[in-house]
Amino acid sequence: MAAEKGNMAEFQRLLAADERRLQFRDSRGRQAIHHAAAHNRINILEFILNRPNVDLRPLDNEGNTPLHSACINGAAQAIAFFINNDPEQLQCFNKEHQSPLHVATQLNKVASLKALCNFKDKIDVEQRSKHGRTALHIACISDNAEAALVLLRDFAASPKTTCDNGFYPIHEAAKNASANAMRVLLEFCESIGIPRADMMKLFDADGNVPLHSAVHAGDLKAVELCLESGALISTQQHDLSTPVHLACSQGAIDIVKLMFRCQPDQKMGCLTCADAQNMTPLHCAAMFDHVELVNFLVDEGASLNATDKEGRSVVLLAAARSAWKTVTSVLKLGADLGLQRDNQGRNLLHHIVLSSGSIEEFTTSINDRLEDFIQLLNERDSYGCTALHYAARNGQLKSIQSLIALGASVNLKNNENQSPLHFAAMFGRFNTVRHLLDSKKGHLIINEMDGMGKTPLHLASQCGHVRVVHLLLVKGALLHRDHKGRTPLHYASMNGYNNTMDQLLAVHSHLLDQTDRDGNTALHMAAMKNRSSTAINLLNLNCKIIKNGLDMTPMDYALHYKHSEVAMAMVIHPSRSDEVMTCQVKTYSCLVEGLIAVMPEVMTTVLDRGISKSKMSHDSDEYFVKYSFTCLQNSEGADVVPMTDEPLPVMNIMVRYGREELLSHPLSVKYLETKWNAYGIYFHILNLMVYTVFLCFLTLNAVQLMQDNKKRHQGISSFEVADAFVRPSLATLSSMTSVVVLSFVLVNVVKEAFQLIQQRTKYFVDVMNILEWTLYLAAGLMALSQLTRIEEKSYQNIVAAVAVFLAWFNYLLFLQRFNRVGLYVVMFLEILSTLLRVVMVFSVLIIAFGLSFHILLARVDLTVQQPIFDHRTGNVTFKPISLGDKGFHTPLVSLIRVGTMMLGELDFLGTYLRPLRNLENSTWYQIVAATLFLVAFIILMPILLMNLLIGLAVGDIETVRRNAQLKRLTMQVRLHTDLERKLPKRILDSVDRTEVSIHPNQKGTGNIFWRTIKRWFGSPRNNGNGVQSRNSKNLHKSFTQFIESNINDIHQQLGRQKDKIREISRNMEMQVTLLRLLVSKMEIKSEAEELDEGEFNSASLARDTAEQVDGDSATDIK
Repeated sequence: MAAEKGNMAEFQRLLAADERRLQFRDSRGRQAIHHAAAHNRINILEFILNRPNVDLRPLDNEGNTPLHSACINGAAQAIAFFINNDPEQLQCFNKEHQSPLHVATQLNKVASLKALCNFKDKIDVEQRSKHGRTALHIACISDNAEAALVLLRDFAASPKTTCDNGFYPIHEAAKNASANAMRVLLEFCESIGIPRADMMKLFDADGNVPLHSAVHAGDLKAVELCLESGALISTQQHDLSTPVHLACSQGAIDIVKLMFRCQPDQKMGCLTCADAQNMTPLHCAAMFDHVELVNFLVDEGASLNATDKEGRSVVLLAAARSAWKTVTSVLKLGADLGLQRDNQGRNLLHHIVLSSGSIEEFTTSINDRLEDFIQLLNERDSYGCTALHYAARNGQLKSIQSLIALGASVNLKNNENQSPLHFAAMFGRFNTVRHLLDSKKGHLIINEMDGMGKTPLHLASQCGHVRVVHLLLVKGALLHRDHKGRTPLHYASMNGYNNTMDQLLAVHSHLLDQTDRDGNTALHMAAMKNRSSTAINLLNLNCKIIKNGLDMTPMDYALHYKHSEVAMAMVIHPSRSDEVMTCQVKTYSCLVEGLIAVMPEVMTTVLDRGISKSKMSHDSDEYFVKYSFTCLQNSEGADVVPMTDEPLPVMNIMVRYGREELLSHPLSVKYLETKWNAYGIYFHILNLMVYTVFLCFLTLNAVQLMQDNKKRHQGISSFEVADAFVRPSLATLSSMTSVVVLSFVLVNVVKEAFQLIQQRTKYFVDVMNILEWTLYLAAGLMALSQLTRIEEKSYQNIVAAVAVFLAWFNYLLFLQRFNRVGLYVVMFLEILSTLLRVVMVFSVLIIAFGLSFHILLARVDLTVQQPIFDHRTGNVTFKPISLGDKGFHTPLVSLIRVGTMMLGELDFLGTYLRPLRNLENSTWYQIVAATLFLVAFIILMPILLMNLLIGLAVGDIETVRRNAQLKRLTMQVRLHTDLERKLPKRILDSVDRTEVSIHPNQKGTGNIFWRTIKRWFGSPRNNGNGVQSRNSKNLHKSFTQFIESNINDIHQQLGRQKDKIREISRNMEMQVTLLRLLVSKMEIKSEAEELDEGEFNSASLARDTAEQVDGDSATDIK
């Protein structure tokens, strides 16, 4: 307050009490310096200026400096004070991006402008504010004539500077109806030698001259001033429109009259001038329904027959824009209806219907020209459509009634040979169809075909309009076929309209299995378009599953297009699934193969259906799980894989396509487990026992080979061998074991020979066959070496070692057949395979380091004295050694040595460190280089490579487990397949079972020993996924119980909700019907009465889902 009043004493007292008061702000963010500047208090400003560290440019809430405040309030002395002491404030902008000059101009503060003018050498008059506007632009926008004059006269502001939007100051004045500012601007320019006509020819970015802008503003004074200044009304902007066009678009009749009065010589040129759309001013006035202006322009000589770029005359354009008053007026003015056609051949009646106009009102208003109007009824446009076609398409009931009453023909066809009834049926216009059928020729058009042979019933069915289909059937529509031989049911099925199908089949049930020209039934169409709910509906109606002309069934198309939804719906159908699963397909040997190859997720669902659980409590002793194997094996009358004698056909197909998720499915695992428990475990345990006996004799024979060299040198006769079995005490144990081993080898060689004959070249692909041949060859040679009288040779020990190793390794591989331990063996082999691949890749480094060490260390000619301590005497002697003894004397040995070094056997002291103390300079450098190679070797091989191998083993363990699971299951399938090929059919028939029931809560019975054998060699309960903890099993069991106990309740609730939704829908339809009846009784006219039901998107011919049309939700197949 003290600063505002200029009370210096009070100001000093307050400031002395608290220096911070100088920075205090009011509610608008202004400090004391702002108030002093606003009220021209120079004494306060000078006092503030003398304060130490004072800020002369604090900002208030709007971003204004004290100089802004001074300019806003016209404080001339304060303005001068700030410019003298802080001239940089002239360049400061507030939040509106306005400098003090802009603020003074916008508020028309002439005093402030004159004060600023005293320092115009420090002021840039062309400073840009928002949108690049100068102070002169702002003055013209605000119509501040005095400020504009000061800027022009005193500041020498340029009148030809454009803003960022391309507008000159005179455009801003004209556009904002600033007549005073524009007058000042024109007078000043004229005074400095710029003619007014030149100012009127300035174009902005859009090509507008000031007259255009003035017409846009609608200010009569500004327009008059422009006209007086020499602006031409025929000047065209970039879109070729003149000011007259703009005025006519706005309906500004006063401005049009003013322009014609001021420039009568330009009038006719403007009336005939066309813009970029080839529209005259009369088009612009008619387009926006400016009736008075239209009449004026016609009186002035404007042509009613001029056409725009689309060939529309004034009356057609007015009708297209729903300018009904103008249409009536132009017709009364004598527009020629006979010649009115646009580029698409549409007449006035077409446009009235397309724009939802009232034909009844037009016929009443132009009663004297009714004959001309009637002649337009049956005229066609370039598409061959009459007005009745468009009225039927859009569902305009009033227009249809009026057109039919006037005599419009209902059976005229368009270029596609479609009548109005086709349009109405296509777009679901129920009432329109009823009106057309009730006409005199209605019975003649109900079964007419379009260019594709489709009747209205075809189109209504194709688009799913149930009520229209019902109406057509009631009115006598016949079931014709189109040119492709398809019935309406084919199209309803193709687009998934279930209610439409039900309506058709309720009247004509024989349509169900009818085929088109290609032999396709409705079920084929549903499969082609992936309509799952439609397929379920057709199967419920007991449709036939037949082949078409291409020998393809519906499932063939589902497999071909990979439509899993419709395939899922068909294969899990409650009553037809068995028939679907046994139907033949063209591409694959059977449907099961197609599902496994293309849609494993569908096959998984099929397998899921084979597992059913009892409704009893999970804790009950009577609770059971039933497994049905009908989808995995052929049965009497229902061959899943027809025309095959191969055992386990479905499982072998899974193996062929590598479907691990199907092989590991609980049903597949239980099926293999049933096979295993039925016969597999007996044969394989017997085989294991026989091999174990062989392994024991082979091992004992090898051990005897090492213990009894003397007798083995002498040999033994055949009589001694026979005597050994009779009287063991007289024969050697090695002779007995040799005979047993040799016998086993001969039997297995015969077996392998038979396999070689059967498998041929495939036999050599399996590495296990090569391994077994090597085993039998080595075992046979070892046994023969003990039975023959030959001298001992070194190969005997080698052969024995190979035979023993391969025999025990083969025993490990033999355990793959048993589920409990087989997975671990397969995982071991998988990791071994990974290890071998990695070693093969990095063998390059082994070779590199091996050769490097060989070159550096093998030929060093130096003997190193190695100290040796004698423990008995206590003396130390030195023994000469060579570096060649360290394992690098040959390339091959060097490679082997590098291999052992990878495992940690570096011998750094003996090989590298000690020789460095004794070598001469000539060889010392080689040891140094070898040491550097050793450092690189340690980093690359033991550290990086070994960690890589560990990382692969740990990080890829899940992939290894999955691959091992697949291989184990694949091996089981092949073992069972080979075994069933060899077993008599009578035995297989006696042990095969189509279903099994498992009671998990009942304790097992039977012999303890046999249960133990099954526990060790039977299928694991966790299917190879590892041993689950008891807590996780209980949690999974509890969760399963919760889901299964609530799933029925959820289905019941969903059913109730669907019933409620249907009831609400029916009630709403009844209410709508009652409301319509009430409105009709009360004779209330509404727009709803004039529009029919159906689709209101004329661009779409069919919806994508049945729910949107039929009003019912599709069956949830899940």
